[in-house]
Amino acid sequence: MPADTRTPVTLVTGFLGSGKTTLLNRLLADPATPPTAVIVNEFGALGIDGRLVVGASDEVIELRNGCICCEVREDLRRTVIELLQKRARWIRPLRFDRLVVETSGLAAPGPLVQTFLLDPGLAAATRVDGVVALAHAGLVVAQLAAHPEVPAQLACADRILLNHLDHADDVEAAEAAVRAVAPLAEVVRSVRAEVAVAPLLNIGGADPSRWVLPPIVTHSAGVVTASFRGGAIELSRLKMYLQFVASRRGWEVLRLKGIFRCPGIAAAVVAQGVHQWLELGPGAMPAPAESALVVIGRGIHVEELRRGWDAIQ
Repeated sequence: MPADTRTPVTLVTGFLGSGKTTLLNRLLADPATPPTAVIVNEFGALGIDGRLVVGASDEVIELRNGCICCEVREDLRRTVIELLQKRARWIRPLRFDRLVVETSGLAAPGPLVQTFLLDPGLAAATRVDGVVALAHAGLVVAQLAAHPEVPAQLACADRILLNHLDHADDVEAAEAAVRAVAPLAEVVRSVRAEVAVAPLLNIGGADPSRWVLPPIVTHSAGVVTASFRGGAIELSRLKMYLQFVASRRGWEVLRLKGIFRCPGIAAAVVAQGVHQWLELGPGAMPAPAESALVVIGRGIHVEELRRGWDAIQ
């Protein structure tokens, strides 16, 4: 059989806050990783994930304001074709050997796999090398019951990273819940997505039937996205505001991400949050021209969030 010269594609999926961007940064920083183009899906209109990718450049493309498994599937197809065309051009070609697609935390990978397998143009130029899913070890049991996206993400995976072990009270129960919905996937335990990168990029397997593709995937009810932009923010005021957001009773903060410019600090200040857990610290990139915050959750009062945001400007 002749060698398959199509561009390998790795799909990275997982619910909000599971560690997808952290894994992506580890992958891109590993010297053993071949030249890679990245497509990042943002659920809201304001792009945060793409800027959290260390060394983000022309090879990192954001698809915003929609879920990649439904609203922006055509955008995905067009973006992949454009990347391949840029690689084939004679002048200043875009150099990459593989493609990684990081889905929104609210996306199911099944429709994406189908897009790559069934679209004639994509099927001729690319092959799905594998699906890597991440699960939050401390939250996955509850998430499997509350969010239909989670079992769809795990059931479609070839490799599953049971991540955030340091935030889990019962790791064995978490792994058992994961294996119940994905009995054929390899499960690897991790903290901050610290795993060997090579096995994630060379899954192979030519049989498309290895993926479980649910025919219908619904999204969690009542999920809203609030996005804010602004100028420089005093660090003390920013801390107070984010602590209020994370601890507000009656809100379910599924994901919080922010990149901020703070006076007197040369580096970007980056916020990451899931439910009541919140982390704030220096980022690997310079301070941005403007501050930006995205909050995804249920029961969130967007106008209350906006009033607080305006108050700290």
